Amino acid sequence: MKLVLAEKPSVAKTIASFLGAKTRGDGYFEGNGYIITYAVGHLVGLYDMKDYDKDRYSGSWKMDNFPFIPADKFKFKVDSSKKKQFDIVKKLLHRDDVEYIINATDNDREGELISFLIFLLAKNKKPIKRILVNEWTPEDITRGINNLKDDSEMRNSQAAGYTRLITDWLIGINFTSAATLKYGNGKLLNIGRVILPTVKLVYDRDMEILNFVPKTYYEIEGNFRCDNGKYKGKYIKGKESKFDTIEEANKVIDSITSNTGTIEDKKVTMSKEYAPKLFSLTSLQGYITSKHANFTSDKVLSVCQSLYEGKGKGGYITYPRTDSIYLEESLTSKVSQALDKLKAGLEYENKVKFSKTKRVFDSSKVDSHSAIIPTYIIPNNLSADELIVYNAIKDRFIANFMPPAEYENTEIKTNVDGHIFLTKGKVLKTKGYLEVYNKEEKDDLLPMVNNKDVVDIIDIKTLTKQTTPPKPYTEDTLLKAMKNCGKNVSEEDTAVLSGYSIGTSATRADVLKKLCKLDMLAKKVNHILYLI
Repeated sequence: MKLVLAEKPSVAKTIASFLGAKTRGDGYFEGNGYIITYAVGHLVGLYDMKDYDKDRYSGSWKMDNFPFIPADKFKFKVDSSKKKQFDIVKKLLHRDDVEYIINATDNDREGELISFLIFLLAKNKKPIKRILVNEWTPEDITRGINNLKDDSEMRNSQAAGYTRLITDWLIGINFTSAATLKYGNGKLLNIGRVILPTVKLVYDRDMEILNFVPKTYYEIEGNFRCDNGKYKGKYIKGKESKFDTIEEANKVIDSITSNTGTIEDKKVTMSKEYAPKLFSLTSLQGYITSKHANFTSDKVLSVCQSLYEGKGKGGYITYPRTDSIYLEESLTSKVSQALDKLKAGLEYENKVKFSKTKRVFDSSKVDSHSAIIPTYIIPNNLSADELIVYNAIKDRFIANFMPPAEYENTEIKTNVDGHIFLTKGKVLKTKGYLEVYNKEEKDDLLPMVNNKDVVDIIDIKTLTKQTTPPKPYTEDTLLKAMKNCGKNVSEEDTAVLSGYSIGTSATRADVLKKLCKLDMLAKKVNHILYLI
């Protein structure tokens, strides 16, 4: 027999259904040469402080007890609420008829950590092989079973997961305790490797808004009439259109004595707008939370996980916990297959055409997992929330294989006594990928004019404007800030690690949820996050 360890019951059910393991046991499936069992997330965790020394560390905290680092080694225990399932897995691991184990936890460092700790505490001695797939379709399960990796090839991922776990424990236990004792005034100050810099981002933005002093500036607007209608233009000098004082603006207006202007230049150009890139988890969370008030980033991840695991017939989307917005180039045949299934029957089906472009396929820009896309398995009976998330992923996927939207851009320069007024207009000529979204673009139409035409001046006036403060964070913008915090940072700046992010695509949503629960952040109805 071969024992398969999945991360969750739903994935185990999918695998069991495909492998023909039809006999249902308590906490596992069996049949056709396979036993399929499962974890329920993390079955094993680190000891608490009091587990090391109950007499010393139970009750109230004392500064003398910190920093706390286990004297000998870090120890692990089974989560009491999940002990029954751990015992089932352990018993199956030691069954005499089990030849080897197939690790089928999620294909990332967290999945590796979950299985590693189970095998460690269960004292497993059997050989371990690894199935590496990004989606649980019959096709991928077959491919994964036929291309099993040796457990030794996963050591780096296991070490990364283990190291992160230990680091988070050391920082969380010691910094939280010390900060609470010294500065908490009776309130828990939760400090963590991810929590602290996230709160700092929001704090800095709130301080920028609080301390912002608006600055008044001025612009000049001209209103013109030609034979075919009216239009407006903004005064420009080089690339600048703003004046610091109203006197400077009025000086320009006072220098204008003519009642007419001349079309000095008219340019008409065509531009293309391609579909937005495929979704990473972060960009999907931002997209959904900005459009649906009943969604949080944590809820988006939960729904994605449900769609990924499927309902016993295979997954409906690929692995969701990814930071990539590109696909591996090796996925072309699978993507083409999924596209053919998904476009069938659409009104714009003939405009959806598969092509292997760098906008979609670029292995050099994929980290450990490709972007989130639908599989070839068409779902049914989805919940309302699942339908929202699935359709967003499906529509973005299809849109990337449609022609771009095409616009006609018009730029007019009107000369009035040597002063230039710039006017811009934009007209949608070809919908392209916008058909997916049934989106009607509002044309910014301009009246027809030609070079050297003379136009009448209706009026020229000063506009008074003010600079605005930066916007408070929404879930969308905060998730992006967490992901991109280390981008464009100079190597000399030691405060931020260049190229690094706060958290991972899989943990950021949970961090925001935890911060709100701890009253360190407050979430308003319009999704704006304020520091309390």
